[in-house]
Amino acid sequence: MKKRFEWIDNIRGVMIFLVAMGHIITDGSIDNTFNSIMRMPTFFMISGFLFKFKPAKSYFKHKTIHLIIPYFVYLIPILGIQMYIEGKGIIDYLGRLLLGGAFLYTWTGVFWFITCLFFTQQIFNLFINWPIKRIAVVMLSFLLFAYLNSVFFPSIIFPLSINICLYSCPLFFMGFLFKRIIEETNISILIPIIILVSVFILSTFFLPELYINMKNIDYGIPIVSYALSVICAFCTILLFRSFNNFHLLSFFGKASMVIMYLHLPIKYTLEGIYPNLNQWMILLIAVLIPTLLYYQFKKHPMTKRYLLGE
Repeated sequence: MKKRFEWIDNIRGVMIFLVAMGHIITDGSIDNTFNSIMRMPTFFMISGFLFKFKPAKSYFKHKTIHLIIPYFVYLIPILGIQMYIEGKGIIDYLGRLLLGGAFLYTWTGVFWFITCLFFTQQIFNLFINWPIKRIAVVMLSFLLFAYLNSVFFPSIIFPLSINICLYSCPLFFMGFLFKRIIEETNISILIPIIILVSVFILSTFFLPELYINMKNIDYGIPIVSYALSVICAFCTILLFRSFNNFHLLSFFGKASMVIMYLHLPIKYTLEGIYPNLNQWMILLIAVLIPTLLYYQFKKHPMTKRYLLGE
């Protein structure tokens, strides 16, 4: 089990780096289409891979401690600083604090993921004791409604990104299915590498329309972008499972939630103080500082509980 979680943390480490890179390297030097196919969808699928059905009350309490308490502990001061710098009033601050999701931007723009993940987990846990085929039908319905929302009602904004669960739940479900078939999959390591490189070439040079922006309810090319996210996540799991003794990236993977919360505030702070600072240097700092903070937070019961949700 320990090795298993090491390679999962390696995947998280790669994905959180892609998240930070997509938000910080915005000078056009890289194309983020393949990045968008991978990063957030893979996070949801990894969560589904690790998911186990539990009694609703205890699961709600556990995830509230793990996700929602740290969410507000980080969001309250960071949003306050953002609103102060922008000269916004208390009503705007409180409104965005309570509504979350797409109402958060720049410094707090990535916080939508936390509430979306929380509701995705709670929704999926409702299907306890359901047969897989029945869950699959519901997930297909969710995906269809997600596309209806994206195509016909993209300007409708729901609090706390609840509507994005229509897309994240089917991703979560696919991750849940992965663990049922992963042990039965025994193929050459070259195959997932070839597939990932092929999707990279396709998305970067031929089909930029594949780009996914879940926060803005842009799911790329219907079905195709979703399918490629699923395929890439599965190939990534196959690839990293083959290197389960490799631990370097797991250091960042374990700190992924702290990096998620802090990389954008660090980016905007550095850009404000050093406007000519190289973006790749900002990326390095925005990943390393939260990682170091994570391991400091682990040492103290209060910070471990309220900043890490442990």
